[in-house]
Amino acid sequence: MADRMDFDTKVSNEGRVVIPAAVRSVLGVGPGDRVRFVVQDGEVRLVTARSLLFAIWANNNNGGDAGDSTSAVRQARRVDIERAAGKWARVEITAREEARTEDEIEDGLLAQLGLRR
Repeated sequence: MADRMDFDTKVSNEGRVVIPAAVRSVLGVGPGDRVRFVVQDGEVRLVTARSLLFAIWANNNNGGDAGDSTSAVRQARRVDIERAAGKWARVEITAREEARTEDEIEDGLLAQLGLRR
């Protein structure tokens, strides 16, 4: 790709600008794709979703502010698995308790109160 490409285009009455086909081709932008206009120091830069994705990826993979995202994701996943296991354990305990007969439930309550029959 060339370092610099210059194209002239016209702003329509509705304020629309057509991105020339050659520019769309170089940027890999097609119908329905999203782009971002970055205005700085009186100039506009067109940023594609793909270039933004690569910038974020490069920042994360080179240490950036994100640190080691892989280990953070693995740790979060371990915590999720432990929480889920704890919830299932509580569900099993509740299911066993609910499987008791009314007499067993009554005996358990009386035992907790110190009033055995």
